[in-house]
Amino acid sequence: MITISCTKKLFEASGFVEEQDNEQNDEFYKWHANIFRMANKNNLIVMNNKTRYCFILFGIKKEHYKNFQEIFINSLIENLKAEGISDTLINKYISNVNDIKFIKTYDRSVLGSMTDMVKMTEFLIEDYLPIKAMNIIDLNKKNNKSPLVKLNKIPNQYMKETLSN
Repeated sequence: MITISCTKKLFEASGFVEEQDNEQNDEFYKWHANIFRMANKNNLIVMNNKTRYCFILFGIKKEHYKNFQEIFINSLIENLKAEGISDTLINKYISNVNDIKFIKTYDRSVLGSMTDMVKMTEFLIEDYLPIKAMNIIDLNKKNNKSPLVKLNKIPNQYMKETLSN
């Protein structure tokens, strides 16, 4: 099971039903998500709690939330493949995504990392305007190559290491 910790703002926009987090899953299977405005669109950032690997979905609309599990899985697969991660490792991780649970945010450190990533995206977004795709692979790759001080690691490398273990 994947757990996605949503901000209050995201719960209001999405209509996701908040559940209780009574499971002690590995942080590798927990993510945080937030909605933000950029380039005159509502956008969604989703970040892994353990590795801080993230992807941004641009131009997210109400109808996208209805099939969010499918969008999340497909976007994650696309981004991991673009990082050169093998199908075997991706499938191993995805096999644990039989369901997604939405809970309240609880880790200020992850929220801070998400805020930093959104700020970096503001500098990079101009190269991708006008935005046509929801999942801009090249932009997500650039974001995940940025070192994060909190982890003292680079998210894409840490994600590869963690998937391999």
